[in-house]
Amino acid sequence: MKLCYWLSCPLTLLLALSPVASAVSAATAPFRNNEEYTFDDSLLRGSSLNIKSLSRFNTANNVEPGNYQVDVYINSRPVGRMEVKFDDHNQKSEGCLTKKQLLRFGVKPEVLAKLTDQSQCVFVTDFLPGSQSDFDFSHLRLDLSIPQKLVVTLPRGYVDPANLDEGESIGFVNYNANQYHVQTSPDAGNMRMDSSYIGLSGGMNAGMWRFRQQGAWRHDDNGSKWERSRTYVQRALPFIGSELTLGETFTPGQLFSSLGFRGASLSTDERMLPDSMRGYAPTIRGIAKTNARVTVYQKGRAIYESTVPPGSFEINDLSATTYGGDLTVIVKEADGSESTFDVPYASVPESLRPGTSRYNVSMGRVRDVGSKDVFGEVTYQHGISNTVTGNSGLRVANGYTAAMMGGVLTNFLGAFSLDATYSHAHFDNAGVQAGWMARAAYSRTFQPTGTTLGIAGYRYSTRGYRELSDVFAVRNAGAHWQSPSYLQRSRYEISLNQSLKGLGSLFLSGSSQDYRDGRSRDTQLQFGYSTMLWGNVSLGLNVSRQRTTRYQQASLGSWDSDDENTWVAKQGTSQTSKETLTQLTISFPLGGSTNSPFMTSSLAHSHEGGSTYQTSISGTAGENHDLSYSANIARQEIGDENTIGGSLEQRFAYTQLGVSGSKSRDYTQASATAHGSFAVHSGGITFGPYLSDTFGLVEAKGAEGARIMDGQAAAIDSSGYALVPTLMPYRYNTVSLDPANISPYAELQDGERRVAPSAGAAVKLKFRTLMGYPVLLQTTLPNGQIIPMGADVYDKGKLVGMMGQAGQAYLRASGVTGKLTIKWDDDQQCYVNYDLGNPDKNQSLIKTTAVCLAN
Repeated sequence: MKLCYWLSCPLTLLLALSPVASAVSAATAPFRNNEEYTFDDSLLRGSSLNIKSLSRFNTANNVEPGNYQVDVYINSRPVGRMEVKFDDHNQKSEGCLTKKQLLRFGVKPEVLAKLTDQSQCVFVTDFLPGSQSDFDFSHLRLDLSIPQKLVVTLPRGYVDPANLDEGESIGFVNYNANQYHVQTSPDAGNMRMDSSYIGLSGGMNAGMWRFRQQGAWRHDDNGSKWERSRTYVQRALPFIGSELTLGETFTPGQLFSSLGFRGASLSTDERMLPDSMRGYAPTIRGIAKTNARVTVYQKGRAIYESTVPPGSFEINDLSATTYGGDLTVIVKEADGSESTFDVPYASVPESLRPGTSRYNVSMGRVRDVGSKDVFGEVTYQHGISNTVTGNSGLRVANGYTAAMMGGVLTNFLGAFSLDATYSHAHFDNAGVQAGWMARAAYSRTFQPTGTTLGIAGYRYSTRGYRELSDVFAVRNAGAHWQSPSYLQRSRYEISLNQSLKGLGSLFLSGSSQDYRDGRSRDTQLQFGYSTMLWGNVSLGLNVSRQRTTRYQQASLGSWDSDDENTWVAKQGTSQTSKETLTQLTISFPLGGSTNSPFMTSSLAHSHEGGSTYQTSISGTAGENHDLSYSANIARQEIGDENTIGGSLEQRFAYTQLGVSGSKSRDYTQASATAHGSFAVHSGGITFGPYLSDTFGLVEAKGAEGARIMDGQAAAIDSSGYALVPTLMPYRYNTVSLDPANISPYAELQDGERRVAPSAGAAVKLKFRTLMGYPVLLQTTLPNGQIIPMGADVYDKGKLVGMMGQAGQAYLRASGVTGKLTIKWDDDQQCYVNYDLGNPDKNQSLIKTTAVCLAN
């Protein structure tokens, strides 16, 4: 019994500690290179062959010394793909890094001061105390863990400008074609109308320069016409965080009204900032007594967490949030104590983070209005503190000057913005017009009630204030010019959202404006309610009210006879229209699968159009949801008319096609559409989905049929190329290939690539493929002995496989017949002459047997 007791205690203890050991193993998983994986050579006892070739597998991720292109991560943050030298160190393969590389990784310069030789490489585990290195050979990924005190703190999402890819020299065209046909019934006039439309946009890339052009061709019963919309050249300037545009473009429209022009523009490109530095968010400052955990909450949601050392701390990379409400900061000390404080959070579009700036410089000739008048504009905004943002701007032209000053104030009451603009304009027939325009806006989330006042704004203009676009237009169009801003007196606007918890949400938005030229007040008001009833059943109610006035001015006006400084606009004729539209909508799925269609029914009523009842069924089909369909039926109360219709759209690897049609008592309508693109590059012409301004070109020779993950059905074509329709500029993008549809004759050696493109770049992403017949080779030496496991198999000097157990090797054979060389240890080898007969390239595995002969 005593023997059982002494045996049971250690076993029980071992079983009890097993979960602990597993947890420790999982916690240290990112850095496990120090663990050894030993091949037990006793399993091969009895063989007269040497088995030293297995020793290299006794350490995980061991590679031959040399240079490798790898993805480098510092403290789990990606820093880019680069060439790193690997060598044996501490019984494993470890990256040897130069001073230039370490500086690029963010290691502080003072830490590297003793490295005087720029070409000298060091192992971080020796040179930087407390560092660790882990290399994942299967993903060519090098992870380095370096103590925070040795590296420069960078904002979350930071992309080193040295890692930006400017892309390839390439030309591309997006096309959007539509053919439309309608035929009315004899009772409705028996008329036929056909129209064709082809929208084209695209350009060329050369280095960092991007040429872009947009236009469209139209053809109908009145003839054909080509209309050019916009032509311009752009270049990113990352070293100053800006973008240069030459050609046809627009002013930003943040402080002054937006204006289309031909000329030059230099402006801040906020896309170059990390996600954690874009938009407005306050800087949080506090004091920690120990190594403390700082957590930031907004409306009960944790939106940020970090560990800070003892002393004062500052958090300046808090991401701008879509939630409203003040921030609650909880500092959890190492001794268990806590401290809490609140930071006001509210913003308007002009709000900037403390210390950040935004500017724009534009000059050129105006488009669309005027007669190519020349103008210039400068705007500048600066975040002075958490609570104050300053705004300023100047706009000048021939006979016109406008200057503005203003800012944003944020406090516990909300965010207030106020600015004033003075304009001075000269007219040939009306003399000088000068005046002021003042704008105020307010934004606030009231957390106790869940009410978000998105924006509440007011604008007032004196009689003499003029927008530049109105000045140019009036000088050319005279009394017949009208615009929403011309002679506007005041404007009110509001956007309000109210959460009802589990009962849904309400929204209210509206605007109202009046004028000084006799036009009546224009008013727009929208109200909505939405909720989920149960499951995926949604209910929505929308009500909109619109009151607009069409006004024809009799003449430009004249000076007041009693006051020579007052200009009086003569009254004209006006026509006011009012419309109220109410719509009730319910939507629910017809099943529980991801491809289940949705049914949507709605009832709409308007004063002029009466009531309309409509029901539609829409959904997607296919494994990748590439087919979209819809069918609908509607009944119009006025005229007692029924209409049925439907549409079908299919995404293919190289284009997207669609058809639609509808029929009622009075007409029959049909249309066909096509969307897509093609790119011209050094490898030929590649077709694909509609492209954004920044996109990718994948090269994977032999991998025809492999799909681009999340690539809108794009797939590798017969030439080995595919287009990635969209990439985010100045962000790390991961592009992956799905090899499900490729031929067994090809094999992807890597399935994903990471890239950070500059704006407008067409980045080329090359994926390695292995071509050849998939072969399972069974071989032995002439005397029947098994070749050692781990021996390398070469085809024409290229490593194609490795010997496994029982003398089997899986490899890719380059031809139907050939000669393979098998090597093990330092000096032993043999060769195999193989003949696969007449194989099919679509055959998933070819089995063959041969004897390995000595040289």
